[in-house]
Amino acid sequence: MTTAPLNPSLPDSAPQIPSALSAAVTQQIRVPGRIEDVFDFLVAEDVLPKILTGYGLLPGIVSTSQVSGPWDQPGSTRTVHLADGSTVREGVTHYQRARYFAYRIWQPSFALKYLMSGAVGQFWFEQQGGEVAVTWTYTFAAKNRIARVPLWLFVQAQWKGYMAVCMANIARHLAAP
Repeated sequence: MTTAPLNPSLPDSAPQIPSALSAAVTQQIRVPGRIEDVFDFLVAEDVLPKILTGYGLLPGIVSTSQVSGPWDQPGSTRTVHLADGSTVREGVTHYQRARYFAYRIWQPSFALKYLMSGAVGQFWFEQQGGEVAVTWTYTFAAKNRIARVPLWLFVQAQWKGYMAVCMANIARHLAAP
């Protein structure tokens, strides 16, 4: 159980969740393309159903609603709807086109509401020749020290796989003609 690594060169990185209450996972992929195109695809307002298709016990995302503003504006929020009928709130915290995107999650209507107080997702983008390295870190904040252990187990058993499927979907969509 570690704190999500933040890029110290970005002065407006998302706030750290105390490591004593966090459960984090990081995934990275490299995809062919221009950094602007990869970034724009990944942070588009309509991308979630295309890439978050589900894994194990975790349902895919089917839609969003109640969008409060443009998805490239920090402070914009929305409700995310999952295939099992549950919801979660999501809000943009940072947007630096073609470099960094961060968001927070809160108010899940599903079982995680008993274990987490919220979560922070962060994406970093780096052009490497004809490819783009995409790094995604997701850090859950446990409600308390007791909830940290089952939350960590959930992250290891389910969330890692959910993120891996998402990253594979990103690569598949970006490779499509």
